[in-house]
Amino acid sequence: MADARDIVDRFVGAFYGGDIPTGRQYLADDLSFVGPAATFRSADDLLRASAHVAPGVRAVEQRKVFVDGPDVCIFHDLVLDHRVGTAPVATWYHLEGDRIASIRMIFDTGPFSAGRSGRRDGAAVDPVCKMTVQKADAADTRGRTPPIREGMRGGPITLAVLPAPSRSRMSRRRT
Repeated sequence: MADARDIVDRFVGAFYGGDIPTGRQYLADDLSFVGPAATFRSADDLLRASAHVAPGVRAVEQRKVFVDGPDVCIFHDLVLDHRVGTAPVATWYHLEGDRIASIRMIFDTGPFSAGRSGRRDGAAVDPVCKMTVQKADAADTRGRTPPIREGMRGGPITLAVLPAPSRSRMSRRRT
């Protein structure tokens, strides 16, 4: 198996750099993605739904990376071209062979929600594409998260503390 961290770093760089075709080559066709607002069961569905994200990301600043065999967990800040400014994100990637088979993303959607957007109709607004989502619709999908792949259900994970990556490696700022 190729180096899991290298594969994830290449995917993250390509995806947030707006190079979707290159990012796609690191994903398994039957990728499982679970995030705070969406769930996808294929790489193409994920990329089709999230391709609008990259133009709104000014930088990806890695804070900590943990690697345990085929699992890579990254804590990073997304510096956004949006009033929120920076969104801290935790993402867990699981590889099967040399492809990312599942992604679990966790971040606080609160700053993007109605209370902070000035809306009073219970809606949240996507910071990049400005799509409006009713909170009731999003809440209805909670609790129906698909099962995590067997590879992600193993026993306790031993976390290795790695040296902090250089800013130039993962950070790209737009002017």
